[in-house]
Amino acid sequence: MDILVAISDRIDAFLRRVARLTGWLFLATTVVICFDVLTRKLGFQLPYFGSTRLQELEWHLAATLFLGWIGYGVVRDAHVRIDVFTGHLDRRKKDWIDFLGTLFFAIPYSLLVLPYAVQFAWTSWLQLESSDAPTGLPARFVIKSILAFGIFTLLLASISLLCRKAVALFGPAELRERMRNPREVQL
Repeated sequence: MDILVAISDRIDAFLRRVARLTGWLFLATTVVICFDVLTRKLGFQLPYFGSTRLQELEWHLAATLFLGWIGYGVVRDAHVRIDVFTGHLDRRKKDWIDFLGTLFFAIPYSLLVLPYAVQFAWTSWLQLESSDAPTGLPARFVIKSILAFGIFTLLLASISLLCRKAVALFGPAELRERMRNPREVQL
């Protein structure tokens, strides 16, 4: 069981670093959106940073922010849940639902989608794909690579969650409580 705890802790530390790094993109996204709105309303645009490029940059930054945090949200139990079905259940039943859901849905889904995402990004790199818009961003392959990385972090988070729930269900009492309680959201 100590091995499962160590695996979970290492994955969580990696996902925390990714979230800490990509978290700064929230400020960048806000600045880009405000700049885009202001320049369009004032009718003033910089030569290289037209509205099309700024709008594409907005969704690239927002997607990177989301994909950088998706795994961290899972390991911190901060993701969306439908508590109307599970809110009345005791902790052990909720742990079983998380364990089985992760084992039979989250991990297989990630393993199924990840090779396609990697191929999607690789093909884009080989073509040095850029935006379809003539005035769009020149490096579409970067965001496609970030998509593949985000799915990889989701797989890692699912493995971490599976380890924690296995310990919470089958481990010794002192480890069970540590793995069962959602850890505080921290960066």
